[in-house]
Amino acid sequence: MIVWSGRGFLSILVLAVVLVTLTSFLPKEQNNLSFAISLFVAGIFSWIMGKKWNESNQKKFIDKETGEEIILKPNHSLFWIKMQYWGIIFGVLGIVMLVRQFM
Repeated sequence: MIVWSGRGFLSILVLAVVLVTLTSFLPKEQNNLSFAISLFVAGIFSWIMGKKWNESNQKKFIDKETGEEIILKPNHSLFWIKMQYWGIIFGVLGIVMLVRQFM
């Protein structure tokens, strides 16, 4: 079961689309390379768009009863991890895939 909030599902969707596209173009001997490239592309997408979507559109309200300021922030996450942090996870996994392929 995939759990996401907001646009967090796009991280996995971008990973899947790029992986399917690359595996159809690259030879079968390069499957590890296509998976590593897919992880890097999905990581860059997740980092940039996650930062943009999670840190923008913050709305501030004043509670009439208490006078406290309430800030509503958007939440775009996948498996309870914010989208921009998936960029780091995908990047590290891509590096691991590359190191394993060339060792």
